[in-house]
Amino acid sequence: MTSLKTTDINEISIPFNWPIVGTLLFLTGIAGIPAIFLVSLVAIGPSAIDGVSSMINSLHFETPAAIFVHGVSGILFFLTMPFQFSPRLRTNNLNRHKIAGRIALISGYIMAISGVWMHNVLSPDSQGIRYVVLILTSMAICLTFSIALWHILKRNVQVHQKWMARAVAITLAAVTPIFIDLLIMILFSHVDQLYATLNQLQYDYGRLLGIIINLGIVEIILTKNYQRATFKQKGK
Repeated sequence: MTSLKTTDINEISIPFNWPIVGTLLFLTGIAGIPAIFLVSLVAIGPSAIDGVSSMINSLHFETPAAIFVHGVSGILFFLTMPFQFSPRLRTNNLNRHKIAGRIALISGYIMAISGVWMHNVLSPDSQGIRYVVLILTSMAICLTFSIALWHILKRNVQVHQKWMARAVAITLAAVTPIFIDLLIMILFSHVDQLYATLNQLQYDYGRLLGIIINLGIVEIILTKNYQRATFKQKGK
């Protein structure tokens, strides 16, 4: 039998981390895949595809710059960020990991900032609690990505990875409300007054609740990983 090379053994022993990568692909794809179609339709124009373009808010075509910037950055984030959490991909090609990381980081910044811009373009009269929460979310995304960037520049890889996980969790707070909406509909749609109240609260504070839920999940995972690593070290 031909013996495996050392590099082959290392590749086998290093996990791809499909549970996390797959989950991130699914969650970022909820926004990223529709963004591909939206950006394409806006680029084509309002009358290019009969019956399809008419379903899009006319403001998308009248002021497309914010749509393009936010949409393209979201697409780049979807195509790069999930794979940053694969130890095997990171180990096998560190240069590719660094390049993709830069793209993901820059697209994360742009997506956060342009989200506020897009809100002002599409909903200029909506400046209430939802708008304030959007601004706070954008600031939190930029802050956590900046902390992650600072730590990798200082070569603190493990701390960098933790803050990247937190930054992505906050970024995905825009997606989490979709699942909360479904849960509210399933559980409370038969109680009209309560359902209306919960929907309004969710509309105003959905992103904030999403941040709390996502960060809670990330901290649980980080704690379990730390306990597992500590146990392995003691076992040695």
